[in-house]
Amino acid sequence: MIVKGISYKGTRGIFELLKRKKVDRSFITDSDMKAYKAILESTHGHLENNDPSRIIKTTHGAKYKDVISKLFPVGRVTRRGSESTLRQKWTTLT
Repeated sequence: MIVKGISYKGTRGIFELLKRKKVDRSFITDSDMKAYKAILESTHGHLENNDPSRIIKTTHGAKYKDVISKLFPVGRVTRRGSESTLRQKWTTLT
């Protein structure tokens, strides 16, 4: 599978991460997690509106809680209501 010109091995774990809202971790390897993180970074799929200048999408969904929040930790923030705080932190870091 090719994403943004980069080739990734299409494993069951990768497809589980890309397609499911609630993933079955038994199919996912460390290599799958690294590839998924690279895909999210290259497509900005973990950011609001897939916009590189935006903040990380935070939801109460299982995939965010179990996977994305571990790949892209944002501290103690778990609600969209804290968006302005995250944006302030992000802009001060860049």
